[in-house]
Formats: sequence, structure tokens, C-alpha cells
Amino acid sequence: MTELIFLGVGAITPERPGDHTAMLIKHGPARILLDAGPAVMMQLDRVGVSPDQITHIYFSHHHGDHMLGSPIFLFYHRMRYLIGAHPTLEAWLMLMEVVYPNYLPRVADELAFLFLEEGKSEPLPLVDDVSITLSRTEHAPEVPAFAARFDFAPTDARAGFSIVYTGDTRPNDEVVRLAQGAQLLIHEATAASRLGQKTGGVHSTAREAGLIAAEAQVQALALVHRMPGNPEIWREEASEHFRGPIYVPQAGDKLALPL
Repeated sequence: MTELIFLGVGAITPERPGDHTAMLIKHGPARILLDAGPAVMMQLDRVGVSPDQITHIYFSHHHGDHMLGSPIFLFYHRMRYLIGAHPTLEAWLMLMEVVYPNYLPRVADELAFLFLEEGKSEPLPLVDDVSITLSRTEHAPEVPAFAARFDFAPTDARAGFSIVYTGDTRPNDEVVRLAQGAQLLIHEATAASRLGQKTGGVHSTAREAGLIAAEAQVQALALVHRMPGNPEIWREEASEHFRGPIYVPQAGDKLALPL
């Protein structure tokens, strides 16, 4: 069985301190972390996962609430893959030289990098039945950001399925194309229009996430990267456009995959 754990679901100023958006995919022996904000170690501890179990870390972009917790993983020694687009991983390397100068050569045999090109499907290292595809999204102009599609091949025990994680983005057609037919779209929904919250032109509302899910014809939608507020408001706004199941998870919630 594959399990998706929502480690955190909040935006840059979450309802609870340390609840920045991050997820963990448990798939066979693999433990695939999606983003790693400042409180990621505490997030993992809350769900009973040790940092030295993490086999892969994917970064959607290099804003601090998605990356700043990652350097500590270097002190939990094991072979680990770091995954992302070229500008994202290059920013991670620069971050490491700031916070732990000259440390990377000491752990070079514990690190492997998967630099991804947009639109090109790549097999996930160490995981035979999963591939990943990136698409550039529209976020802050100075920070390239990417959505990722994870395709799980069918096996004798289950059908194949796909999940898409947008990272941070305003509504755009690239996410619609990447997410076409996916079983689960995990879309950022920073703001609830009904609460008067603003996206700053670089994020999405719950209503916009619902529209993207409908256009992509996904089976289910999960809303993350949320500002403080009643989760049901997010669900109701997204349901104005999307008629399928809508998850508004809290930190620690789990989904068995395929749904």
C-alpha cells in the first residue's frame, strides 16, 4: 500500500506555528518527502518517522517555507536523493554553503541529485514503479517554481494512479495540462475569497483551485498551503467548480493510495 501523509498544510503564516506545507509519500521502502520547511523535523516526529528514514526529498521551489529545514538532514546519515529542477537544486547548494560551509564534501557519498527538466518524465531512483514529471508554474517572478506529477505504474496488486503536487502557484494552464486525469491533485489554496484574504497575485484561492481541478478532470482534490480559517470555507469555495471529493487536510492526516 502507498500512503500519503500531510505533514503540514499551512501557508507562510499558518494557523499553527510550524505548520508549513509538506507531505510524505510512503511507498514500499521509499520515504519521499515533498518540500521541507523550517519545522520539518518536528512534523516528521509527530507522525513517528525518523529523519534517517527519508530516502528522497523533492523541492518545488526555494522559498524558505519549502526548503529551510532541509540542511539538517545531512546529519542523519544515509544515502538520499535530492530532486528538483536545476534552479531549485542550485539554490539548495548555495544555501548549504551559507549554513554549513565546506560540509558537503564530507557527505558526498551519501548524496545523489536528480536534476529534472521540464516536461520530461524521469524514473524515480530506487523506486522501480514511479516516475516524476515537472512543469513550471507561475509564482514569484524571482523564484522559479514547479509542479510535480508522480505516476505509479500498475502492479498485480493494484491499478496505476497519479498524484500531482503544485507547490506554490497562481492559476495557470501548465498545471491543468500536467494534472490531466490524475487521481489526486494537491493544489495550493492560500486564500479563501469569502474571508477577504489576498493572494498577492502569486498564489491561488480555494475557488481557483477548484476550477483548475475541474478543468484537469482529476478524480479528487486536496487543498493545502492555506492561511488561517475554517477549513470548511475552503471546501465550499472549491466545490463551486469541482464536484469530486475535496480534502481539506489537517497536519497528520493520511490518505491510502490509490484512493
